[in-house]
Amino acid sequence: MESKKVSCNFSKINLMLVIIWMGVIFLFSSIQGDGVKYPHSLWFYFERKGAHVGEFFILTLLLINLFFRRYATKKGVAIVSALIALLYAFSDEFHQLFVFGREGKISDVGFDSLGIILALLTFWFFIKMKEKFKK
Repeated sequence: MESKKVSCNFSKINLMLVIIWMGVIFLFSSIQGDGVKYPHSLWFYFERKGAHVGEFFILTLLLINLFFRRYATKKGVAIVSALIALLYAFSDEFHQLFVFGREGKISDVGFDSLGIILALLTFWFFIKMKEKFKK
């Protein structure tokens, strides 16, 4: 009976981690821009788009961790995690439409999706490695 309580607590902790990370993404998206469009350096572009990839890589891994013991299949975990992360990516870009100096871009959802895909590949890699070592 005690093990169910521990399992439930871990789910609550995992859910809190997901919510906190979504809040971090929201806060970053709430930072106002200067409203001036000017050419950026390649490094600036790489840093900004890399942030999209990294944020959603972490979000997807946290979602996988949240759902891993709740779904019967690994495929179900991957699909649910990816869909939630993708919906959050769209909502993040929509949110940016209302922040001064920012704009919602579908291309940024593409970079977010790259982070989601990398997280899914990481998940599958570790699942395959675990299965290989079990043999």
